[in-house]
Amino acid sequence: MSAKKLTSYPLLRSIASSYSQVFFSDNGWFAVLVLLASFADPFTGLAGLIAVAASILFSRWLGFNPTLTANGTYGYNALLVGLAMGVSFKFTLPFVVVLLLGTFLTLLLTNWLATRFAAYRIPFLSLPFVLGIWTLLLGARSFAALQLSERDLYTFNELWSLGGPLLVKAYEKTNTLPVPALAEVYLKSLGAIFFQYNLFSGILIAIGLLIYSRIAFTLSILGFATGYLFCYYVEGNLSELSYSYIGFNYILAAIAIGGFFTVPSWRSYLAAVLSAPVIGLIIAAAGKIIGVYQLPLYSLPFTLVVILFLFSFHNRYLPGKLQLVQYQQYAPEKNLYAWHNGVERFSKDTWFHIQLPFFGEWQVSQGHAGRITHREDWKYAWDFVVTDDTQKTFRLPGEETDQFFCYNLPVLAPGAGYIVDLVDGIEDNAIGDVNLGDNWGNTVVIKHSDYLYSQLSHLKQDSLKVKLGDYVNRGDLLATCGNSGRSPEPHIHFQLQATPFIGARTLSYPIAFYVSRKDQQYSFHAFDIPEEGEVIQKLTPTPLLAKAFHFVPGMILEFEETKGTISSTGKWEVFVDAANQSYLYCHQTGSYAYLTNNSTLHYFTSFQGDRTSLLYYFYLGAHKVLLSYFEGMEITDKLPIEGFHSGLSKITQDFIAPFNIYLRADYTSRYTAIDDLQNPTQVTLQSAATAYSGKTIKRRLDFELEFGTAGLKRFVVFENGNSTTATF
Repeated sequence: MSAKKLTSYPLLRSIASSYSQVFFSDNGWFAVLVLLASFADPFTGLAGLIAVAASILFSRWLGFNPTLTANGTYGYNALLVGLAMGVSFKFTLPFVVVLLLGTFLTLLLTNWLATRFAAYRIPFLSLPFVLGIWTLLLGARSFAALQLSERDLYTFNELWSLGGPLLVKAYEKTNTLPVPALAEVYLKSLGAIFFQYNLFSGILIAIGLLIYSRIAFTLSILGFATGYLFCYYVEGNLSELSYSYIGFNYILAAIAIGGFFTVPSWRSYLAAVLSAPVIGLIIAAAGKIIGVYQLPLYSLPFTLVVILFLFSFHNRYLPGKLQLVQYQQYAPEKNLYAWHNGVERFSKDTWFHIQLPFFGEWQVSQGHAGRITHREDWKYAWDFVVTDDTQKTFRLPGEETDQFFCYNLPVLAPGAGYIVDLVDGIEDNAIGDVNLGDNWGNTVVIKHSDYLYSQLSHLKQDSLKVKLGDYVNRGDLLATCGNSGRSPEPHIHFQLQATPFIGARTLSYPIAFYVSRKDQQYSFHAFDIPEEGEVIQKLTPTPLLAKAFHFVPGMILEFEETKGTISSTGKWEVFVDAANQSYLYCHQTGSYAYLTNNSTLHYFTSFQGDRTSLLYYFYLGAHKVLLSYFEGMEITDKLPIEGFHSGLSKITQDFIAPFNIYLRADYTSRYTAIDDLQNPTQVTLQSAATAYSGKTIKRRLDFELEFGTAGLKRFVVFENGNSTTATF
């Protein structure tokens, strides 16, 4: 049975997640290898398994958060308690009773600490384990029925009784491999995380780390080596590393700080290196204090250092360049690639989206730092006019205001907000004349948020449709274009500013989405600054496309999928998670594709699940779709390389990813056909996803999407001469 199949059952999945969570992982294969490693000492492994299973059952009985139960959050501390008890005491009935009680106590501690630490956005890590096992060890001194284990002294006798001479020979051969002394200590420190002090367990866990994450594997070596060198340099007690294998604290801290809670980079690696000496100090100091009570430190140094580190970083005055992971994907590579992809896709995004304040095509007659009036404090502003094919702004003879194309056209709210200032009643100028006394003319100022206001000036006299204090939505009619104030001919003056006053100092702030045209070629702009001379227009969604990508919760998309001569049916359903994020869920494969629709674009943000499923191909093929039809206009985007690249090149990239990412994946889409521009009933979109290593194409997929009045009609995937067609 595969790891994926094995962990498809709820209880088994929760157990597997509890094992992998110790290393901040949700990888099924890693969980299986760690589980096997914990059974090098079978009684210790069995005690751990009993504890984690009991913890999961207890959490269900108590009605704790099922998500936290399923992902191992409620189980991994109990697992560690079980392993620690299993290695310390003989396996008897009284031991099992105390173990179950200790498991229950640890679960309660876990739930309590999870609630307390959540207020500070800090993980509790293995603190419940430390508190739970200390309580059990101190209490066990009063329980005569609990007998200390001597299996570490009579290991071969135990192995002989379980598996005879074959098991003894296998254990002896594995544990006497010709491994360098330092590597042996490292591997046994890995095994010590699961209370298995042998090479066999360490090797299994090391293999699991490589499968789970190349970055985590590298950090485990870096953390251990740094801790060892620190102890050696200050002439510390190296026996703690060589015999008690407490070096696992360095390993776990390096993975946590260097690659799990922070986005992996040279800065995070440096932070991991710096954490090692701090852990060494805590081991030396805390060992003296806790040693009075004859209690082991276990993972306390790692836990304290990581909690202090994260608490400090959550309370930074300035953000700094060391990035904390905001959306946890339970693998350093996934965290890094998702962050890198997000920077490439959304680095120019603004918290508040400002749109153009008009319908149709207008030309930027004066842009930022314009040569006429956009100077000094007022340099970040635009003037807009309407022109014909000959670049004239008027009909001949052009002597009256109503002969200008833009005069009396609607002026729209560029964003939602409150009207905080306005002027009306100023007469429009005769063409060529200006009113310097009322420089801005008829004007509206809108407050969009603190320190973000928009001003629209030179409006037509008595055309204002709003009054002070009114709330307007984006696109609402404010007034019409006029020629008031310092305006020799009709135009709209538009600026963003940080204060609510007419004529305030301007603010450089991008327009969220618009289209520019040059020689009948259209270009899409996102969070850009329109340049002087550009002919631009705001985006108005095409109703057919807006409907096709309007995924509301509960909506179901059923389809028939055909690959060659094989056909099958499938079903996607739209859900919304607790964070109010929409996603498509595939019932056949259990895959998720998270998406966003901002009324201008539909785009996918992340994918989880089967990367051979139709939903994954739809995630690629409709990765970023403009909801307005412009034939031939290309939309580009970046795809995450995780899952799209594979093989040796991806493994190599993983090792060096914190320092350099040379793999990439690009997305393009364009509309190729429409049956009626005014009232379409059918639209065709073609897109492509291409994986590159440098300039070399490693993989390419092409897609065709056909939309009708009812939504998505057909989706076709092309790769290497083969095609898959889904009819909806």
